[in-house]
Amino acid sequence: MKLPALLLAFCLMALYLKVAKALTPLNGTLFQSTFVSNTQDQSFLIEGTQYLAVTSDPIFTVSCVLDPSQGPLTYISALSATTTGDELKQVIDDSFGKDDVFVQGFLSNVLVSASSSEDLDDSVISYLEGLGSNIIYGAGDGPSTCGNSTLIPCPLFAITDGDSLYLSKVLLMYVDMYRTFVTGTYESNGGYKAFTQSEADWGYPMIPVPSRLYSTEDIRPLAGQRVAVKDIYDLEGIQTTAGSRAYAAVNDVADKTAPALQQILDLGGVVVGKQKTAQFASPQSPWNWNDAFYPRSPRGDTFLSCAGSSSGAGCSIAAYDWLDFAIGTDTGLSVRQPAAFSGTYGNRPSQGMILMENIITNAFNADTAGVFCRDPVKWTTFAKAWYDPSLHQDTSLNGLPALSVPDERTFPKRILYPVDHLPLQNPAAETILQKFLSDASASLGATVEQVNLTETIENVTGRPISQILGDLLVLWTHDLITETAQPLLAKYAPAFPPLDQPYRGAFHSLTIDDNVYKAAMTNRTRDAALWHDKALFSTDTSCSEAIFVYDVGTGGIPTFRSQDLNSDRGSTTPVNPTTSQAGSTVASYFGDADYTVPIGQVSYFSNVTFQEEFMPVTVNLVAKRGCDFVLFNLVNDLADKGILKTVLTGQQAFSS
Repeated sequence: MKLPALLLAFCLMALYLKVAKALTPLNGTLFQSTFVSNTQDQSFLIEGTQYLAVTSDPIFTVSCVLDPSQGPLTYISALSATTTGDELKQVIDDSFGKDDVFVQGFLSNVLVSASSSEDLDDSVISYLEGLGSNIIYGAGDGPSTCGNSTLIPCPLFAITDGDSLYLSKVLLMYVDMYRTFVTGTYESNGGYKAFTQSEADWGYPMIPVPSRLYSTEDIRPLAGQRVAVKDIYDLEGIQTTAGSRAYAAVNDVADKTAPALQQILDLGGVVVGKQKTAQFASPQSPWNWNDAFYPRSPRGDTFLSCAGSSSGAGCSIAAYDWLDFAIGTDTGLSVRQPAAFSGTYGNRPSQGMILMENIITNAFNADTAGVFCRDPVKWTTFAKAWYDPSLHQDTSLNGLPALSVPDERTFPKRILYPVDHLPLQNPAAETILQKFLSDASASLGATVEQVNLTETIENVTGRPISQILGDLLVLWTHDLITETAQPLLAKYAPAFPPLDQPYRGAFHSLTIDDNVYKAAMTNRTRDAALWHDKALFSTDTSCSEAIFVYDVGTGGIPTFRSQDLNSDRGSTTPVNPTTSQAGSTVASYFGDADYTVPIGQVSYFSNVTFQEEFMPVTVNLVAKRGCDFVLFNLVNDLADKGILKTVLTGQQAFSS
């Protein structure tokens, strides 16, 4: 039965009110919440699920008289006198499907902009009362968090002290059961806080994610997208660990956000946590991790490796539907190989595509920032928004020409198949690759041509591959020593810091010779110019006349996180990126765009589960430096035609 308007709970925004009524507690009992340590934020449960209310930073205050209380609340924006109960029900039901944060429990209290029940259709009152909602009348627009012009429910947490109603954002707490994160993060007071609370049973990290409904009216290209970040990027207010307890012990909390990361925030992305990395973004084997537990892959028997150094990123994007993107870095293969092992999309952009400031340095001349995603179309959209020309790297850092990045749809007409790197080790995987090449070449109107990549590099540059690899190793180590190792050793002196391999020995013994470094940079500049003139070059009709393919993974043969499993028959270990067997060398040295794309999966017999399991098959597409957007457009085109597909989370990347 509808109560008279004057007997209903009534809040008047910015005006004093006459009616007092408490927020409806859940389940008819006193609503319980717990303050999170070292914050003024509160943790609470709805139907056994843990949430975080950012009560230290209320987003809206309503002047009103209510009995002191607290609890979840939904603000329904743009609810007018013409809205019917059926319309509201449809919107709320749709919102349940769109958003994992918003659940029935938030409807125990409902704030509306109407002044009284007389300003709403009777069917709306009946619908809300049927849900058991306590209706609070606001007499004006409420918080703009979810917008005020769109009919949408907005999940919040409300606290009233008797005179005012304080509304705060809420976040759903997910358990990081694959241990891919260092810490969760969330927005508060214009910045970010670390959420360090762990799950009770196994100590898994807890990751707070905001409601997707909060971005309903945000038109920015990455609005509301949940992003995890490799823990070598600085995020203001959050400790950067670089995978090293020693590093974290002697370095302060970040006082500035890396420009590459700030770009994501400016585009509307939300950073939900910082993710595990091999120490200092090194090519560290899983079994050499000591300071942190190596992330667990969701694929196959869950003992497969996620490679490195962006291990947490690769594992997490394959594991969690609630995570949209993960940001890594790639110097040698640290995005491309984790993407291959996890069966996700991941890119090394052209050298110089984005500033690498306020990011742990390996090599200014070779460090790049890449993104992981499950959906090729979303991946393309994210990257093309992220890689803005205003953030291009200064050419003095990499010795390469200034970038020009056309956004064209004129694609290469040759696909180069390097016979010194292919076929894939597993014949079943090679069958999948051949099917992909057949479909892709037909779609592009391109030919597939066999080449010897090593011979091509040597013929074009006039130098043996061993010399090029030697120069590349110099490029990879000079800045690591001067920018990362030496400052750490100075801060930790007189003791030597406890480090994982390979840097335990490397930081102790490596020396630098500036003349050798300058010579390597000179060689790289010369060789890259020759390469982009004679091998991967532009024409009047295409940014990159050809692309070449290779496998940064293990050819459809499993490789494991546990060293002993890699000695079993039917397993393998990854190719060393400093050898000529590594096709990844091309992009690392010449600065080209190199994308890992998943194309299928193959079975293997697991010595962990002792049954058949599945692992992903991927291929790498390499285009001329500066042709990143053309390559993304190509990926998008192949996705539109069903040749590339969105991958699944969990044990299998594909349903069949």
